[in-house]
Amino acid sequence: MIQPGQTYQVGDTVHFANATLPANRTRDYEITATSPRGINVTASGCDYFFTHEQADHLGITKKL
Repeated sequence: MIQPGQTYQVGDTVHFANATLPANRTRDYEITATSPRGINVTASGCDYFFTHEQADHLGITKKL
């Protein structure tokens, strides 16, 4: 869950703890763009857009 005050910026590496496929839970996703509507990420040569609500539902977390 995105915590109050938590922000994500271009270049951050994130994971999605609740992704459907196990491989997608541990894959590194790099944020390539942010907007008021959501975030764009890239991984393994594929680009994805998630609304903030979708990212929250997928369990977005910064890679530690």
